[in-house]
Amino acid sequence: MKYLLLFIVVIVALMLHKKNRSSQQVSQERPKAQGLSAPEPMHACTRCGVNVPASRCVWDAQQRPYCCAEHARQG
Repeated sequence: MKYLLLFIVVIVALMLHKKNRSSQQVSQERPKAQGLSAPEPMHACTRCGVNVPASRCVWDAQQRPYCCAEHARQG
């Protein structure tokens, strides 16, 4: 009987230890998420309407945004 009680205590201790470790790992990952860059503006492609980040837009001579060079050539 005392071995059964000892076994239960060990299992509970291991479960508590595992729970404590997983909560520490989550708290260590959170500071990484705070280092995200600011959102950048989106522009709709003049040809197809797909939204594209400003840094990835292809611009024509009239400064109209396109999602790719092919759409910019087609106008």
